[in-house]
Amino acid sequence: MPAPASRQEFAALVNDARRRQHLSIRAVARIAEVPATTAQGWLNGKHFPTPALRGNYLKLLDHLDLADAVPRDLWDLTWGGVEPALKSGRSPYLGLRPFRVADQALFFGREALSAQIASAVVELAERDGHGMLAVVGPSGSGKSSLLAAGVLGREVSEGALVGWHATAIPVIRLLATPRPELPGEPPHQLVVVDQVEEALALPAAPRQQFLDALAALAGRAVVVLGVRSEAFGTAGSEPVLAAAMAAPILLPPPGLDDLRDVILHPAESMGIAVDDDLLRVLLAELAPGPDDRVAPGALPLLSNALLLIWAVSNGRRLTLADHHTAGGIARAVERLAEQVYLSLEPAQKAAAERMFLRLVRVSGDSLVRETLPLSEVDASTRPAMDAFVAARMLTTVEGEVRISHQALLSHWRRLQEWLAEHRDDLSVLEKLRNAAEVWVSSDRDPAALVPVRRLGLFAPWLDRSSSKRLLTDAEREFVAASDEYFTRAGRADEAEHRALARWKAATAVLGVLVIALAVVVLRLLAGG
Repeated sequence: MPAPASRQEFAALVNDARRRQHLSIRAVARIAEVPATTAQGWLNGKHFPTPALRGNYLKLLDHLDLADAVPRDLWDLTWGGVEPALKSGRSPYLGLRPFRVADQALFFGREALSAQIASAVVELAERDGHGMLAVVGPSGSGKSSLLAAGVLGREVSEGALVGWHATAIPVIRLLATPRPELPGEPPHQLVVVDQVEEALALPAAPRQQFLDALAALAGRAVVVLGVRSEAFGTAGSEPVLAAAMAAPILLPPPGLDDLRDVILHPAESMGIAVDDDLLRVLLAELAPGPDDRVAPGALPLLSNALLLIWAVSNGRRLTLADHHTAGGIARAVERLAEQVYLSLEPAQKAAAERMFLRLVRVSGDSLVRETLPLSEVDASTRPAMDAFVAARMLTTVEGEVRISHQALLSHWRRLQEWLAEHRDDLSVLEKLRNAAEVWVSSDRDPAALVPVRRLGLFAPWLDRSSSKRLLTDAEREFVAASDEYFTRAGRADEAEHRALARWKAATAVLGVLVIALAVVVLRLLAGG
């Protein structure tokens, strides 16, 4: 049967089919397992199923033998159309968000690597009882997901690390709590510290504080570090990390068989079919050369594309047409990010720009992701944040929000334009952040304050209200403490200068009087 030319024609076709089968609206509602008013809206064409109800609608179409007649424009493919599907939490794919321990049932394609890491953990524990291992891979190699879902998830629950007490400690938590409590007893204690490169990009004082805490931790448990390849040289030059970095576990790019598992198995686990044509095209896009070499950074881009393909699909089968609708692997990040952004109100768009600028920091010539406490996300920014979280482009965990993956920085042009436009702001902000971090790490010692209002680098920047909105609470507190301290110190200096001036004036007057007295005395002596 040829597909109808329009959505309204298809609604009429469905209504005619149910009449031919002598089905009432209530009977249609029972078949689709929806309220009668919803079924009536489908039949008269006033509305069509949201992503959350596509499966229900397809039940009805199967009953009416119309499943193969669905027009391509039946589903709403704007952000408003795909958002409910993404918010439903029933996707087999995670998009840009890294896998967590709880996502292990959807984690495929890296089983051999997680087993290799687990074996190295056991060997180190049996030999030394504790110590440090480094897992090194480029951005986009799936390192964070491997450590969370593969090692802490699958290996601890059913692999070589069954019986171990394992936990993940983020860099920021180790800075805040240098000697954290660990579950269990040695020698079966495992701690994963991921994204070590973020700690190595900190100013000298907090960086050393982190390294000291890491060394103490490795003296109590087996610690597995996640390190991006770009930070290999920096990490290897730190004495605390030197031994681990001398014999790291290197993450190779996934092979085509690995990617096939990444694409097929999560969908199969939820009863969703993937067309052979779609699988073939996806693999060809990921490994375009004759040697089947997978492009660097492929995994997050693939995961994001699969998430969008699923969101625009009928929920039961992923097709090549769905892939074309989603825009392909390379464009899927841009398309989804733009859909989210363009769905926002004007004030929310401005809030989104400020939020993303706060979620990035300058480290030398590079831009790296920054965390932001949820307590510092104001009410005007919440709707924008929630929308990007729903699209898996931002991730919230442990009371903080961050950009889900570095891939967003390199594949969303609007964000790149914001960052280029405000590069000078970010550079100034980074220096201010460094000064604030030194002050906070010194228990807010006044001796660690700098006179920000007296420095040409900061003063004009702080005078702009748009700049102040980029500061965190701690940074605002630092600026306020600096203002108060150096204003008070300035007043004290002024008082000292006034006292000195009065002393000099009094000394001068006294000097004149002494000279005058001497003259009088000399005259008296001369007259005598």
